[in-house]
Amino acid sequence: MARPANANADDTRRRVVDAAIPLFAAHGFHGASTRELAAAARVNVATLSHYYESKQGLFDAAVDEVYRRLGARGAEVLVGSSPADLDTLLARLYVVARAERDGVRLLVRQVLDHGRLTPRTESKHFVPELRQLARQTSLLLGVSVERARSAAVAVSYLLSRYVIQDDDSLTVAFGVRSVKEAHARAIATLTATAHALLGARAKE
Repeated sequence: MARPANANADDTRRRVVDAAIPLFAAHGFHGASTRELAAAARVNVATLSHYYESKQGLFDAAVDEVYRRLGARGAEVLVGSSPADLDTLLARLYVVARAERDGVRLLVRQVLDHGRLTPRTESKHFVPELRQLARQTSLLLGVSVERARSAAVAVSYLLSRYVIQDDDSLTVAFGVRSVKEAHARAIATLTATAHALLGARAKE
């Protein structure tokens, strides 16, 4: 079977974005040069410009890919589990976020660089997903949408902070001896925070 004409182009775009995510996460938009981005993706600057008209276009594509990955992995952990079971759900989402640590760091980097997520990230991803999560949580747990949203913001911010730390740093922070125990403490804190802010356990 013949290879689709756009297959190589799709592979190149994917490789460029895959290489861009850790670079933008580590150095921010201004700290990652176009030349470094091209070198990491094993393409020349002209090729980079062909697929992404500007560094901003590549950055936006990297952010989109981070949200796509987090959404896809998040959907997988929901299969066979009840969203009303906060303890299990948050434990699984923690594992998902740790697996996409570079992506989470990229999102946090926006806040470090600008004091906020970029308006594009907020309007395209963060706010719509936050609203949807708040509505779903409100229906599942019988709390107000406002309360559900506040809890979602607090837990997601705390989750992001835990995720961007490396294992050794997290172990030191919790004052424990093993990485496994540090992750268990992080998850326990996330679930305790969620229950405290939501004010009730899930409906039966």
